[in-house]
Amino acid sequence: MLKKIVDIIYCSKTFLVTAHVRLDGDALGSALALYHILRAMGKEVVVYNQDETPDVYTFLPGTQEIVHTLEPGRRFDAAFILDCSDLGRAGDQALTIGSMTEKIVNIDHHLSNTYFTEYSLVDQGASSTGEIISRLLAPLGVGLNKDIATNLYTAIMTDTGSFRYSNTGSNTLKLAARLVEGGADSRLIAELVYETRPLPQIRLMGMALDTLEFYENGTIGSVCVTQKMLQNAGALNEHTEGIVDMVRSVKGTDVALFYFEMAENDFKVSLRSKRAVNVARIAKEFGGGGHANAAACRIRGDIETIKKRLVDATCTAMAN
Repeated sequence: MLKKIVDIIYCSKTFLVTAHVRLDGDALGSALALYHILRAMGKEVVVYNQDETPDVYTFLPGTQEIVHTLEPGRRFDAAFILDCSDLGRAGDQALTIGSMTEKIVNIDHHLSNTYFTEYSLVDQGASSTGEIISRLLAPLGVGLNKDIATNLYTAIMTDTGSFRYSNTGSNTLKLAARLVEGGADSRLIAELVYETRPLPQIRLMGMALDTLEFYENGTIGSVCVTQKMLQNAGALNEHTEGIVDMVRSVKGTDVALFYFEMAENDFKVSLRSKRAVNVARIAKEFGGGGHANAAACRIRGDIETIKKRLVDATCTAMAN
């Protein structure tokens, strides 16, 4: 499949590159790295995302090139949909994207990938989509430069939890070293992503911790953020990033659950685990997916009912 994708790139001139909604470091880093790779080959590239770039990632080279609307009737030789397990993850314009080209390429690493296109390069053992994108460099004859290295390093660092998660293998660390040699400033990237938080985000974290609850002798922990809390803190949706990891960091907690109110009676649930509990399987029960140690789903209903359902499903998964 890698060879087929390389052939598509060589034979095409115009490209659309996009990733999933609610952008994270892997989605953005992968898309912008691919943008710079294609531009280095003299290709015409449009990077589209439904959502605005979160402030924390605006340092990434190429963010100023991202567009948030699609030109009606525009056609592309090929479209890349990155870090998406299904077409719908690309957002409200997913079907429009599908109609803009005859060749859709999906590059992803999620266990829940549906192989929604003929050209699907999916490696569930990869740390990140960014790690897979890096495999295009050699066959395309593109050298590593600072812009590509910075984007790929950010993609890999964020999806491995700063190289702490179980998806960090020896090849991941070797690649990270190559990216640093290629110009990625590992210290600065870590500082900008993990150590530079706006005051509203800190206020929101405090409000979230006030909702902290534990179950099953502290092995399951949960927090909740509502739209009212966002307003009171003066925070944005993107400022919920990292809250679930605070819960997972509590000593004795194996599974962390984070309930984020998207709208009335409509919650996104983020699940994280430290060890053997496969939270992707739990999320799948509710129509979601992800990785063994990091997954998400979206559920409608009142919060207390949702909490009970998630805790019961987590208890069952832990027992098995």
